[in-house]
Amino acid sequence: MAARMTVYHVSPSGDRAAAAGVKWQVEGREGRRLLHEPHRTQKDAIDAARRHAKEHEPAQIMVHARDGHIRTAYTYGDAPGASPDERGRKAGERGGLY
Repeated sequence: MAARMTVYHVSPSGDRAAAAGVKWQVEGREGRRLLHEPHRTQKDAIDAARRHAKEHEPAQIMVHARDGHIRTAYTYGDAPGASPDERGRKAGERGGLY
């Protein structure tokens, strides 16, 4: 049986958190554990999500823009249903692996 994919979302935090200096967050579910991590920058949030994704493969990171749409997606490990050429690339990109 294939392992279930863990999905992490990097998204802007709410107005209240932003007022406190926390502008981005990482959210996801690792088994039964809910993950919610605040970060000051989008880069910090993406780096944290990458660390989590590499520890919990197969995993995917969905990076949201400030308006909420999905800007970029990264996949780590053997994604169920993904061809070898689709693994580890940004969404919408053609060509080689990362």
